[in-house]
Amino acid sequence: MLKSMRESFHHLKWILLAVVAAFVIGFVYVDMGLGGAQQKSSDDRSYAARVNGETITYTDFNRALYFAEENYRRTYGQQFTPDMAEAMGLNRQVLNSLVDQRLLLQQARRLHLTATPAEVRRRILTIPVLNPDGKFIGAELYTRYVGQLGFATAADFEDEISRDITLQKIESTIASSVVISSKAAQAELLRSSENANIRYVLYPAANEAAAVTVTPADVEAYYRNNQAKYAHGEQRELKYLVADLARIRSQIVPTEQEVRARYGASKEDYKTGGSAHILHILIKVNPTGAPQEDAAARAKAESLVKQLRAGADFAKLAKENSQDPSSAGNGGDMGFIERGATVEPFDQAAFSIPLNTISDPIRSKEYGYHIIKVVERRPAGYKPFEEVSGQIAAQLASQKAQDQAREEITRIAATIKAKKPATAAAFAAFANDRVSSNDTQWFQKGDNIPGLGVNQQLMAWVFTAKEGDITDQPIGTSRGPAIPYLVGIRPAGITALAEIRQRVENDAKLAKALDIARQKLTSAMAGAPNIDAVASKVGLVPQDAVVTRERGIRNIPGDTSALVQAAMAGKVGGVSGPVVAGDGVVAFQVNEQKKLEPAALASQVGPFLEQLHQREFINLRSALLERLRKEATVEINKKVLEQAHGNTPAQS
Repeated sequence: MLKSMRESFHHLKWILLAVVAAFVIGFVYVDMGLGGAQQKSSDDRSYAARVNGETITYTDFNRALYFAEENYRRTYGQQFTPDMAEAMGLNRQVLNSLVDQRLLLQQARRLHLTATPAEVRRRILTIPVLNPDGKFIGAELYTRYVGQLGFATAADFEDEISRDITLQKIESTIASSVVISSKAAQAELLRSSENANIRYVLYPAANEAAAVTVTPADVEAYYRNNQAKYAHGEQRELKYLVADLARIRSQIVPTEQEVRARYGASKEDYKTGGSAHILHILIKVNPTGAPQEDAAARAKAESLVKQLRAGADFAKLAKENSQDPSSAGNGGDMGFIERGATVEPFDQAAFSIPLNTISDPIRSKEYGYHIIKVVERRPAGYKPFEEVSGQIAAQLASQKAQDQAREEITRIAATIKAKKPATAAAFAAFANDRVSSNDTQWFQKGDNIPGLGVNQQLMAWVFTAKEGDITDQPIGTSRGPAIPYLVGIRPAGITALAEIRQRVENDAKLAKALDIARQKLTSAMAGAPNIDAVASKVGLVPQDAVVTRERGIRNIPGDTSALVQAAMAGKVGGVSGPVVAGDGVVAFQVNEQKKLEPAALASQVGPFLEQLHQREFINLRSALLERLRKEATVEINKKVLEQAHGNTPAQS
């Protein structure tokens, strides 16, 4: 719950509110938390923060904090308490938002985007409670309402409106700089929505690589003939400190007492409607296959049932015949399966046939024919502690690792901010037994960041930062929270052979090995009726995969774009290929395709374009604020971070 509230804080959008009761009128702005009223501090003129010499008053902070608490209270009810607000660091979140607001206001002034008096007047005239029946209520009532907001004067209230309008202007300017064409949105929508279910055989180039040799001349020729492969755009290189979750996790072993305590506190999570220990054999049927394919699968299933009822070994037949990849290798043993966790015909049989009997073939439209044997059933109740203790221990260890990683990287970030290391070596010296120092090597926009993978937030920062910059706050990565240091910037060009000779030599060897693999797979495909026959000819095991344009294919590392494109364009049921995928060559058979029809694509591309635009706007806004914070002088009054939480509105 606490995590969800932290995340939701950064997505709340508060708008100008008008409440007819003479109790409160407030307005707040995206991520800024302005509006409302709260008990004035006895030190009303003290500051909450100073940003480049401009003061955020204690009153501003109190008003923002009050409405932040009220918003959470409306959302989460009694679950939101002062202790919860303190635990989630609400004071700091609100103050950081006000600092961001002030930085944007200062940037707006530099860009001459400040609100005019006429715009402020027009805004006031849009507030319904101040203009009942379209007529302004007059100066006396206006002043009274402004006082109920906690503003000393009407001028202070109007200054607040001016800031709100100014912020809208700069946010609009940022948003207007994001340009995404409908064509690009359509391509991205297809990439993220369409998929194909394939069965494939991968012939690794490594099977031939041992016999492949290349000379220095071969390497130089390959480099000359593939210059585009070694071209790069403008690049960046990072050194980063990362609190490696896997490393920290390996050092944590929860005690049995901790595991039992978690089990007791979350026992409802392990409630079950009953389960059955099942042995399973699956004979697949293509959902779009011909009737004769279904008949052949049924005949095979019936033959296996006869053998099993005659005393044949279930495990042996499952290993030899079952097409269920999750259980075939275990002799068909699926372990305990929860009621309702499988397709309906399977589930119905699993909880109705007598124990230790062989079922008739069970047809499911999704998969084909199932043969099952139920060896044990458990009634509805709770999974025993012994069954879930390993899962709970893993969850506890992961949670502790995340907490420890966050605490340690936050401590180091504060030390770095205080000491301001001027070189990469000085930065790396902050590494310790929990936080390691790594280098990314050179990468460009759109690449996976070496060692960290895809990370939009980090990429947005990197390509707006200057050499020697360090982020103010740790950035979450797939490995754990990290602090990056921008080591260098390199203009676009061709990477010199001397710098990447080993890579080019490996590429040249791989190219030769792929050619050999392609020839052997092409020969195996000749006359083969299906992909299993192709696999048999080359002595490999076929595999199943769902491929999308959005991500790679499991078990095939590297570039699989050619295979994905071929699978999306291929004919269902036919054997296709060979196609280079990663460090191998693939032949495949398309079992099913999911494609967006033109009408569906046309109806979805508009809303999807808006989502893309909003996502890029958020990234651009975050990068701008990161740069402004780097260049700013920010002084925080620590007393406001220690202020107790409450919800008593002030009377001014």
